[in-house]
Amino acid sequence: MSQKKKLTDQVGSFKLYFMKYSKKIENRIKRVEGQVGGVRNMIVKGDSDSRVMTQLQACISSLESLKTELVKQQMKESMLEDIKETLGLK
Repeated sequence: MSQKKKLTDQVGSFKLYFMKYSKKIENRIKRVEGQVGGVRNMIVKGDSDSRVMTQLQACISSLESLKTELVKQQMKESMLEDIKETLGLK
């Protein structure tokens, strides 16, 4: 493999794509980490169950949002790679 990171790989008849993650994704991950840390702190402090559950729901929502962004980015990159290959631009 060359010095550049290989963005695709072939496994059998399947082509695998390796994403370059955006700053947007990194920021969402940091947000989730902060929320999970907040839940841990609330549990240690003995906050009410309803407050902890509310914060847990916020964590779940953040994870769902992160997953959506990852899928969107993966689809976009996969389509671009396929188009480049089809047009012979690779």
